[in-house]
Amino acid sequence: MAVGGVLIAAALAASGCASPPPSAPRAATRYGSPEQATLSWFFAVNHKYGAAAVAHFTRAAAGQMDWGHGNTSTWSTFSMLRCKPASKQSPTAATVYCSFSESQSESEGSPDSWWSVSLQRQPDGRWLIDNYGQG
Repeated sequence: MAVGGVLIAAALAASGCASPPPSAPRAATRYGSPEQATLSWFFAVNHKYGAAAVAHFTRAAAGQMDWGHGNTSTWSTFSMLRCKPASKQSPTAATVYCSFSESQSESEGSPDSWWSVSLQRQPDGRWLIDNYGQG
């Protein structure tokens, strides 16, 4: 599964480096699994695509993406990213465990090495993040 996540991340990186992402809502709808949605979010963060990063969150949780008060140049970048589903999943809720190497950044303080990302499936089929972190 980790190899699949790395391959997806590599494909995302290769496909999006040359141009800005499609509109933010479309970016969040492309990925049909919690793992794909999570990798897509990290891709948006790494490429400093603020609107696309926020589009990966539920409306109620979108404020969690206010890193650096919207100044994307202060955001961390994440390398050696590996994501896998947590053991408990349901048709409407999922948790993805991701390990990574996080850069130092002005907006995030001390780097972490892993997060759990909680997602909720929307009525239209999208998986959106409603929480993340080490809590």
